[in-house]
Amino acid sequence: MLSPMLALLIAAGSPNTGRRPAWIDRESPQWPREMYVLGVGSADDREAAEDRARADLARVFETHVSSVFSANESESSVKTDRGASYGGKVSVSDETRSTTDKVLEGVEIVEVWQDPETKQIHALAVLDRQQAAARLDARLEALEEGAKPLRARLGTADKADGLAAALRLFRVERERKAVQQELGIVAPGRPPRAGVKEEAAAREFISRLSVALAIEGDRSGVVRDAVVGGLAAAGFTVKPDAEKADLRGAATVSVQSLGLKDGWYWSRANVGVALQDPASSRVVINVTTNARDASRVASESDRRVLKKVSERVRADIPAAIASWADSQP
Repeated sequence: MLSPMLALLIAAGSPNTGRRPAWIDRESPQWPREMYVLGVGSADDREAAEDRARADLARVFETHVSSVFSANESESSVKTDRGASYGGKVSVSDETRSTTDKVLEGVEIVEVWQDPETKQIHALAVLDRQQAAARLDARLEALEEGAKPLRARLGTADKADGLAAALRLFRVERERKAVQQELGIVAPGRPPRAGVKEEAAAREFISRLSVALAIEGDRSGVVRDAVVGGLAAAGFTVKPDAEKADLRGAATVSVQSLGLKDGWYWSRANVGVALQDPASSRVVINVTTNARDASRVASESDRRVLKKVSERVRADIPAAIASWADSQP
């Protein structure tokens, strides 16, 4: 097996112009697929060819994309008990978090060949499967160690602290699954490694939490339905009895007429939602969401704006709770 240092020395020299190498057709006895993940790129210049080779190799892992949060266009701000602020567009959709970037740190450009006739440059990128698997195994060990204190916090009397731990365990579980998927690529013959199911413990804890909700100014009930839906999306159960609830939620709704402009009646709605642990007085979230809408009929304008702001509230609440969990120690 070619050492990383020797491979780099070879790649750093002038491109080979000899016989067309077998790896251009993605099969090479020198770089067997059972030992390496390969990527091939070609371009008019060497730098572009090498970049394309790395990108070609990375496409093997494309199905395991990085965690992104798709943003809702809303006039929203989120504040936590630690004073952190998340303004503007609040993320609402949690996708699979990937470890691909870490895996690809081991990619090397090991061969470069220039076609003597076309002058096209071809580059070969390789990833040593054994080394990549070792890095992923180490990542799994680190995830398990990081999850232990979080699991211990699920038994605490501080419900807000337990909630933060549970939400962070969701992330641990998603990353653990992503690492296992990456291992399935670099070491396809290896049986899956048994792991602790973090998500099950976290979901069980959250399912036991109850929330009492009080709301003011919602004449039609549309905002209340949205708040309940947002809390349910985060895994909570809303109960009417505030005395027995683990968390207390309070929401206020206001609608303001902005007048007639160009034949349209405009209205603005504002919704504030707060969630608190009554035992410790810790504020979990404090979300403010605004929306504007218009109609040719004055009364219809209010209805439309309440519907719009409700849709945003439903999405903002689970995103705000996730942001709060990230801000916790």
